Amino acid sequence: MAEPEAEQIGTAELVVGLVPAANEAPVMAGAIARIMESAPGAQAVLIYPPYSGDGMAPPATNAHWRLVADPRLVQDRAALAQSLGDSFRIIFDASLKAGARTCAVIASDLSTVTARWVELLLQPAAERKFDLVAPCYALHPFEGLINRAIVYPLVRALYGKRIRNPLGPDFGISNALLERMVAGRTRTHPLASLAAEAVTGKMQVCQSHLGPRVLPGADSADLSSILAQVLGPLFLDLDRHAQHWQRARGSEPIAEFGKPMDAASPDSAVEVKRLIESFGLGARNLPEVWGMILPPSTLVELRRLARQDTGAFRMPDETWARIIYDFALAHRLNTISRDQMLRSLTPIYLGWVASYALEIENASLEAVEQRLERLCLAYENTKSYLVARWRWPDRFNP
Repeated sequence: MAEPEAEQIGTAELVVGLVPAANEAPVMAGAIARIMESAPGAQAVLIYPPYSGDGMAPPATNAHWRLVADPRLVQDRAALAQSLGDSFRIIFDASLKAGARTCAVIASDLSTVTARWVELLLQPAAERKFDLVAPCYALHPFEGLINRAIVYPLVRALYGKRIRNPLGPDFGISNALLERMVAGRTRTHPLASLAAEAVTGKMQVCQSHLGPRVLPGADSADLSSILAQVLGPLFLDLDRHAQHWQRARGSEPIAEFGKPMDAASPDSAVEVKRLIESFGLGARNLPEVWGMILPPSTLVELRRLARQDTGAFRMPDETWARIIYDFALAHRLNTISRDQMLRSLTPIYLGWVASYALEIENASLEAVEQRLERLCLAYENTKSYLVARWRWPDRFNP
């Protein structure tokens, strides 16, 4: 596809990139007005049409805001992740061509975006010289569970920085990190590589508390696809940065801006029994696939879990962390289809969700945070298992 020309955007020290979702025309003009309150001198790169083309008319703009047409009209979910990745790359290229020293990217539901969001994403990079400003969202304990269960603790253990939402789609980025991302383009989705590129490049990383975020809806039929789309790019980066993460030890906090906020309670309870049934179904139907990924000791543990009563169902943190590490190694070895392998994680993940739900039932927000911290420490404490299996993949540890 054609890339945006520099003259379309002009020159600017600050750039705001917007990636609207489908059917956001009614709120787009208001969102742009709110964003302009906090970045009146910025130029905007507005990816248009949105990534699920619906023929809507472009929003009104002024001298500081330019549309960059994205001719990819994605109609199917299979191409959605790639389309989003392309949109981020367009923004990166356009920001560099504009000579911007800082760029803020917004890809969340525009109805929740406030002027404060852009301020919190731009200022730490523009005024305090941070290279990556990651988002922190106000989510209730049963939102963002793939991030809680896998992404945050995995990235934290691998790269040693406590970045709460490494794949958050709203972020601030410096010119230096933009150049690094564009120069080192890989097959991975840009979001998957942001944190790793910043940390391995010895750049400054922080995070800003943005407040509530409307998460995209997903039904259970999509879960396997989502896991594959999220974990595939993360696992690809492990090979690229193996020398770095094998040396990293423990983790350290990073600077934070804004104030943490509480999220509203969920509308419905988690159906623990159904989740455990899904886990048990996987244990009965996927032993051959799991046997090509997991060592015998873990298979025995999963069979034991499948026999537990609902009230006593608990998946130990160390077991879960080793399972994620085993799937990362299987992705590297590519002994079976990567897509099939990643999708086979779904029942085990649902088992983890059931265990988590039973543990934090009626727990305070502080107790939930403590529970998440214990999980993160389990990833860090079992990281030596990943290092050993990465170096000697043929040795299954019984």
